Amino acid sequence: MSNLTTQSLVEYLNEHPGGVSSAAIEAHFDLSRSTLIRRLNEALQAGAVTVAGRGPATRYFSADPLSALKAYFARPHTERVVAPYREERLAPLPRLSDEAVLKFRNIAGHPLGKRALGKFLIDFACASSILEGGSYSLLDTQALIEYGEKSPGKPLEDAFLVLNHKEAFEYLHDNMRLDSIYRAHDLLTSDHDLPELAASRHFLPANQRGVVREYAEVDIALSAYLPPFRPGTGYIAKTLARVLETADSIQSPVQAAFYLLTRIPYLQPFQDGNKRTSRAICNVSLLRAGLPPISFVDFGKQDYIVSLLAFYELGDTRLAERCFVEAYTKSIARLGIPRP
Repeated sequence: MSNLTTQSLVEYLNEHPGGVSSAAIEAHFDLSRSTLIRRLNEALQAGAVTVAGRGPATRYFSADPLSALKAYFARPHTERVVAPYREERLAPLPRLSDEAVLKFRNIAGHPLGKRALGKFLIDFACASSILEGGSYSLLDTQALIEYGEKSPGKPLEDAFLVLNHKEAFEYLHDNMRLDSIYRAHDLLTSDHDLPELAASRHFLPANQRGVVREYAEVDIALSAYLPPFRPGTGYIAKTLARVLETADSIQSPVQAAFYLLTRIPYLQPFQDGNKRTSRAICNVSLLRAGLPPISFVDFGKQDYIVSLLAFYELGDTRLAERCFVEAYTKSIARLGIPRP
């Protein structure tokens, strides 16, 4: 008979972030029913394990979703369950918890002034570029945006990655329409017709910029997720339009921003640049409501990637919510607005 401890139970649950039934735990550890119940109660009382559901639907989870998800996604994607696209994941649920939304209830009425916009552009262009693998620091970004000085010794493509983010956000700030996503994607992925940038992974040819993919598949690196591909049907273009309509119908601007941040990359409507486009367009919902935008400064890259993988493969938004709340709180503080 296996020796089930709280630690070994948590390690087992970390391998199954979708939860495990008591029968599966009993079989895995070769336990008697009475011993299993006693060990589960000990783990629950210690706060190491949580439980959800009733009767046959009861599932046990690691109390720390971050640890559980990281452990699961540390496994090679070839060992994870293949996750085909599921249209129902584009629904407004799951969404941010009420507790998360309440954190930002007192920040209305803080539209960006000219000075704050300038500061935000530096933060956003730098932070979002870093999430794409760019090398420009905040100081590098400030010198580039304010004085046109490219950082010596750093790739030219990284400079234009930053400048593209600046131009795309300025366009969205001036228009504040969700259907501006197509132009924003064009600006974010532009190679400015420079031969030196044509081979860069950051940019796309003109015929793919701002254009929803129809006959091209996309592959999510190191993921078991299979994005939609229905050539000749117009499905992705029509579905993107519905996603934008859904975001427009969400009453809470914070919820709408979170929806766009997670659903746009799930759909993968463009050949590339979907994540950076979602980080830009999610701010439209905030700006239109007079709320400060989110820059993603100090947005942990590993946690961000894992949070998206968790939604792609498991439909789990718990880590995405944690990342969003932390990032938005930091963005608000950097704009000089009292912390929520």
